[in-house]
Amino acid sequence: MKNILTLLLLIPLFSYGQVVDSFPWIHNFDNGIALEQDTANDRDWWLNQGPTGSQLTGPQGDHTTGSGIYYYAEASTNGIGFPNQTFITYTPTFDVSQTPGKMLSFWYHMYGSTMGDLEVGVLDSTGYTAIDTISGNQGTQWKFAHYILPPSNLFKIVFKATTGSSFYSDICIDDIMVSDPFTVVYGCID
Repeated sequence: MKNILTLLLLIPLFSYGQVVDSFPWIHNFDNGIALEQDTANDRDWWLNQGPTGSQLTGPQGDHTTGSGIYYYAEASTNGIGFPNQTFITYTPTFDVSQTPGKMLSFWYHMYGSTMGDLEVGVLDSTGYTAIDTISGNQGTQWKFAHYILPPSNLFKIVFKATTGSSFYSDICIDDIMVSDPFTVVYGCID
């Protein structure tokens, strides 16, 4: 079973056409272009502008300007977006063979009393490696996350949202960047 799962996770790495080898790569969704959806997950991520369709969960607007577009896992889709539904999406493939030592940064919003999890990982030729899991209600503000990426020449970033026990668990991401490492001091970016 584990080998089948690994094989299924590797298919997107080699089947998606775009390869990025110029950095920094920044994606804020304001161009209306979504990331690649996993075909084997429970639900798809959506592009959205303004608040999500549910009260007491989700942001009032995107992180970039407050009026732009963000990407999110909608927990209340006619009662089928919860509980424990998975939403998996992939960035384009990154080739850092000529410029190794990259960093991933992005903003996330996880507001809701029954919030689930946001797992971030890397998919490369050896399989999937989870980097971090953010769990539970994170409040009403957008939060910043950043990670030094593990050494690999060709990889995708994976965002896996899992909804909580009710519709109060919309999970959002915005302003994704793969770049050279930079210093973050007390939540501020230098």
